[in-house]
Amino acid sequence: MISPAITAIIIAVLAAVAFTGGFAVSNWRSTAEIQRLNSDNAMLSASNNKCASDVQSVRAAMVALTTASMTREKNAAAAMQQAGAVAAKHVSRAKDIRSRPSVAPQYQCEAIMREQAAYIQTRRQDEH
Repeated sequence: MISPAITAIIIAVLAAVAFTGGFAVSNWRSTAEIQRLNSDNAMLSASNNKCASDVQSVRAAMVALTTASMTREKNAAAAMQQAGAVAAKHVSRAKDIRSRPSVAPQYQCEAIMREQAAYIQTRRQDEH
């Protein structure tokens, strides 16, 4: 039979080998987990940076759109005022034309030529 001292030494050696093996496997698993977490962290950091960049570009685009919209609104208001003044002139001319007395048939050609000349003069004044 094997002496109890040798049995104790064998048990101690086997326990030490088992403990060392368990420690090595645990260390290997922990290293794999750390590598996976580092990979996930790198991917999430890249996604987060892209998201931050996208948010900044959207904010810049919104500022540009708001500025363009305000400029268009101001230009439209100015154009409406100008169009209102031009429309008022046309309304005034139309009322003047309607209020004139009718011309005798023998003088209609001369009246039309006078009106055309006056119209051309006012158009030239409006253009300059």
